[in-house]
Amino acid sequence: MKNNYILKVGDKIVEVGGVYRIFKIIKKKNLEDKPESHAFYKPLYKHKDNKTVICSIPQANVEKANIRKPVSKKKMRRALGLLGQRPNGENKILATEAKGLIKENDPIEWARALRLLWLDKKDESRNFSLGKKTIYRQAMRGLMEEIAVVYSIGLIKARKKIMYRLKKVIPKKPEEEGKGKKS
Repeated sequence: MKNNYILKVGDKIVEVGGVYRIFKIIKKKNLEDKPESHAFYKPLYKHKDNKTVICSIPQANVEKANIRKPVSKKKMRRALGLLGQRPNGENKILATEAKGLIKENDPIEWARALRLLWLDKKDESRNFSLGKKTIYRQAMRGLMEEIAVVYSIGLIKARKKIMYRLKKVIPKKPEEEGKGKKS
């Protein structure tokens, strides 16, 4: 986080992998015996992998950490728009590349990784590896959670927003285009 942002109880922050809520701030003495403020946070949306997770960070380290406030609606619209863009050229991504995009902790990069992984997943000529599946789920979950926070909606609606756009990326096969039309 930039600009000496001071965390407060109730704040929502985004760390790679999801959205968290600050639930407690305490002052503790550091190794130099000086009082230091620590923020404690836990996942805003619990699921089987994170339901017992509790994290803390010294206020002095907030700027150095890869955490941030949720993005604006404007930036989220850009991320959602990127999800629905048709590929122009190469549409392959390596698992390591996708993982790197996700570690950026930026919804635009999450959307880019998710779209490329989606294309890879839907290409029947390719093997969608376990590593890519794991990264796909992580990107999906992170983007869903941040969309839910930014737009004040539930996770199901957030997932629908993502899937609506991703489905636009895959061109329809010629035989599907004629379905439903009467000759």
